[in-house]
Amino acid sequence: MSKKDKNIRDNRDNDPCFWYDGERGELVLQEDDQEYRFYLQDKFSYEGQDYCILSPSEDKVEELAQQEALLMKIVKENEEEILAVIEDDEEFAAVSRHYYLAQSGEK
Repeated sequence: MSKKDKNIRDNRDNDPCFWYDGERGELVLQEDDQEYRFYLQDKFSYEGQDYCILSPSEDKVEELAQQEALLMKIVKENEEEILAVIEDDEEFAAVSRHYYLAQSGEK
């Protein structure tokens, strides 16, 4: 396995791209020449859509101290997986609630 297993979107238009750094066990998000590293805490599906929970790795903990975790949507585009911010407030609330209830064992 290489240091970086790239499952990446071409960054021609400066959209964020990501890959999994197998050596460090981190998901690396690169945007605007900045690199952010996260641990993949969980990956789950809700209503046919995939989502993931990310927490900052130790490299960026101080910088991202305000954020305990990120909830991201995994979108397939041209057979590649892309991480996307959930922009719709209702979708974010529904997915968050689903995840919370699933983790707490409630229905």
